[in-house]
Amino acid sequence: MRKIRLSIGILIAAGLLAVPVAFSHSNGHESRTIADCEKLPGTQQAGERGQCLKCVSRPIKHHYHPDYPNGQRCRPDNGKP
Repeated sequence: MRKIRLSIGILIAAGLLAVPVAFSHSNGHESRTIADCEKLPGTQQAGERGQCLKCVSRPIKHHYHPDYPNGQRCRPDNGKP
C-alpha cells in the first residue's frame, strides 16, 4: 500500500512539473492605446507621440509601431503585430 501512495505522489509531482507553459510572440514596441502612446517622445501634436495618437485615434482600430519605417508605422489592428 505504501508503494502505491508513493507512486501516486510521484505521478502527481511529475504532472505538476509538466504544466503547459504559454509562449507569446514578441510584439516589439507597438502601441495600441492612448496610454501606450503617452510613453513615446514628443508632444501631443508632434514627434512619435503625436503620430501615435493620430494613429490609434482613427475610427477603424489601428496600432502604431515606432520602430518601423516611415509610412508603415500605423497599421490596422487585426490582432497581429
